[in-house]
Amino acid sequence: MAEHRSTRDDFLDLEDDRPASASSVEQLDDQVAQAQDRLQALKRQAEQLEREKAKLEELSRRQDQFDQGRAEMVDKFTSSLVHVQRETDQTLKRLEILKNVQESFTNYLHELEAINPKDWSTTELNKELSQALGAVEDARSVYTKAQAQVGADEDPSSTSPFEAGDGGRYSFTYWLMAGFAFTLPLFALGLLGLFLWFIQLGSTN
Repeated sequence: MAEHRSTRDDFLDLEDDRPASASSVEQLDDQVAQAQDRLQALKRQAEQLEREKAKLEELSRRQDQFDQGRAEMVDKFTSSLVHVQRETDQTLKRLEILKNVQESFTNYLHELEAINPKDWSTTELNKELSQALGAVEDARSVYTKAQAQVGADEDPSSTSPFEAGDGGRYSFTYWLMAGFAFTLPLFALGLLGLFLWFIQLGSTN
């Protein structure tokens, strides 16, 4: 009778162990699931941190790009402003010189054009001719000085106002020399007339 009870008790004990084992497996599965959830959360957190890191690195790169670009342009503007100011001063100075030259050339041109040998009297021919030659020499001297003054600070690559211009237009130099060439025959006739007058005066005496 005791043996029967003992076997039965063992059987009952075995049956009591089964629910305990099943509970342990379920707990283990829960722990694994929780661990996987934590791993997923950590993975998402790591990905978020990587994105934040990439954003910070991009901001840092752009900040460096801005700092370098600003420093470069500040340096260029600073040095260029000095050059521009120097060029502006030289341009204003050259403009003033050219304005003075223009005014002087205009006056001498009008003076030369106003000389008309046909209006000279025979008695004042020598005086008129001397004054006309003096005007020509003065004009030549002024022209030579102006040419040297303008050429002193002239850019070699630029077109000189004393040279022929574009499109078949001629400079003041051309027209001034042409004026000399045009008036030269008149001066020759004046000299011839003066010579004839001296001969006539000598024959009268």
